[in-house]
Parts: sequence; C-alpha cells; structure tokens
Amino acid sequence: MEISFSNNIKRIFKSGYNSFKRNRWLSIATLITMILSITVLTGVLLLNYGTNSFIKEIQNKVDVSLYFKTDVAEADILKVQEEIGGLKTVSKVEYTSREQALQKFKEKSSKDSVILQTLDEIGDNPLSASLNIKAKQAGDYSKIITYVENSMFKDKLLSVDFSENRNLVGRANSLSRGIAISTILLTVILSGVAVIVAFNTIRMAIHSVGDELRIMNLVGGSNWFIRGPFMVEGILYGIISGFATFLLYVPLVLIIGGKIDKFLGFVSITRYFFGHAILILLAQLVFGMLLGVASSMMATNKYLKQLE
Repeated sequence: MEISFSNNIKRIFKSGYNSFKRNRWLSIATLITMILSITVLTGVLLLNYGTNSFIKEIQNKVDVSLYFKTDVAEADILKVQEEIGGLKTVSKVEYTSREQALQKFKEKSSKDSVILQTLDEIGDNPLSASLNIKAKQAGDYSKIITYVENSMFKDKLLSVDFSENRNLVGRANSLSRGIAISTILLTVILSGVAVIVAFNTIRMAIHSVGDELRIMNLVGGSNWFIRGPFMVEGILYGIISGFATFLLYVPLVLIIGGKIDKFLGFVSITRYFFGHAILILLAQLVFGMLLGVASSMMATNKYLKQLE
C-alpha cells in the first residue's frame, strides 16, 4: 500500500511537471501575468509601510498647545497640567513657563538684531506660558479639544493652537486611504486576470490528455488523483512567479528604494524590504501558489463535471 501510494505521488508530480513543460508558451504567459499580480501585491505591502510611517511621523509632530493669559499664576497652570495629564486620551503634557518661552524665542531670533532690540525696549516678557499636549492616537485630539472647550479653566486661556496640524493629519489619512483602495483594486483586478490566464492554460493541458483522464475515471481513479497533476502545475506557477518577483524586486529596491529613502528621510523602504525579506518572499510564494491552486481547482472542477 505504501509503495502504491508513493508511486501515485511520484506520478502526480511527474505528470504535473510534464504538463508544465508541454505548454511552454502558455506557461510563460501565465507566469508573466502572475508575476505582475505578485509585483503589485508586494508594492502594496511596501506602500502600506511607507504611508503608515509617513502618517506616524506627522502624528508625532502633531500636538495641542494651550497658551495662558499672562496674569494666570504658575500654580494654576500646573493644576491644569495635572488635570489634562489624567485624561485617558493623553499620553504626555509638557509645561513651558513664560521665562522658558522667552529664552527659546531669543535663541531662535539670535541673528535678528531688530527683534532682540524690540524685546529690550519692551522690557517686560510679552510671551505666555503654555501646555503642549500629545494624544495617544490621532483621533483623540478632537476629544481633547472638546474637553478644553468645556473645561472650568477655559477662561484662563489666551488661545488653543491645533487647527493647522489637524488639517495636515486629515489630508495624510485621506491620501493613505486613497492609495490603499487604489492598490487593492489593482491587485484584485490583476489577480483575476492571472487566475483566468492560468485557468485557460491548465484547461488546455487537461484537454491535451483528455483520453487518459477519461480512462482513469472509468477504471475508478479518484477525483483527487485526476486533479493532482494540475494542482502541481498550478503550484509550480506560483512558486516560480514568487521567486521571480522577489528577484525582480531586489535590484528595484536597491535603485529606487534608496532615492525614496533620501527623499522622505524618516522612512527607509530599503531597510524594511531587506529586514523583512524572508516574510516578503513567503508572502509572494503563498500568494502565487494560491492563485495557481485556485486556477487548477476551477479548471479541474469544470472538467470533472463534464465526466459525470
């Protein structure tokens, strides 16, 4: 029994490999289409990393700044700091005194003699103390603003600075969603094309050995034994396409990725790709084999229904 099972497995793999070689030009067309699909999928993975890193970088720069009236005592501002710091939506609250604000302003304006002279003429410190608030998530800023607007200390505030940053985060999120939807649609379309091309290739292979399959069916060959060679053929398409796409991406990432890294500065597509090379290759192989298996299942199911 074990020898028979082993022989059957060998026959299935040998038949699948021979079918793959027999329809050479159709196999090449199938491989090219599947490579395009896997290429887009890989691009989606890298683009997703890039956009997420971009949004996180923006979110790290976003904050809410509360500027207090100059006559508000420091002790009252520290109480407000403690109150806001206790909110679940807040990750950090930093206090900047009037003296610290003036010192930072002087350092930034150290090369502008006119501004420094104006400050000396004013004599008194015109700057306000402030609280810089960081939220745990981008969506929490609106909750923090609502809390501030309904708080008991709102009359002590001179201004609340957030609107420009809020618009920036909104635009970044909209851009990310638009890119994600577009690339997913493109992946689905190309995957559908790849399945159709592979389906037709395997169907041609089935028809080329139709007499053998009918004989196998008549003598009691199981459906899975008939499907086996074409499943192997589909898996071969997936494996070759996966490896070919990975090898294609290596020089692309080295050439284009470096330029993207320099342009963005804080995102390294190159480091991400080579740091996750094994996972990316596995994703490409699995996706390719799924396309191949789906195509072979569709083709063999249609043929087996005709035999019934």
